[in-house]
Amino acid sequence: MKTIFAILALFTIHLCALAGFETDIRATNRVILKSESWTPTADQAQKALASIQSFLGKPATTNEYQLREIKKILAHSRNYRVQFVGIIRDGRKVIWCNFFPVAGKGKDEFQNWRKERIVVDDGGFFYWQIEYDPEADKCSRFYSNGYA
Repeated sequence: MKTIFAILALFTIHLCALAGFETDIRATNRVILKSESWTPTADQAQKALASIQSFLGKPATTNEYQLREIKKILAHSRNYRVQFVGIIRDGRKVIWCNFFPVAGKGKDEFQNWRKERIVVDDGGFFYWQIEYDPEADKCSRFYSNGYA
């Protein structure tokens, strides 16, 4: 009986952490950047967030490091900004989704984040990327900057 209770408790905690990922990132912390390839629509960006939520809830990986990073990402879901950039990958239009931390109480180190791509080295789970294919409604190429 204790085992069943423990499993249910963990499952509930997981669902609570996952619930609302797409709405945890406030609209003011999202931007669609114009791209030479193509520019996603607001609807496509919203669908990307919903698909990312599903991906994070059921990761298509057995890599233990990535699973630990995803758990940390879910625990900090309200602490991200995201850029949506249209790119071409293998002849298909995909959306590169670039996540990085919201501004702290001091100076924002990414003041131009609404105009230019943010690229950093390292930074762990606070800097991560994933691609979304709007035609297939699937995510791929998850990458956390702390990957070792």
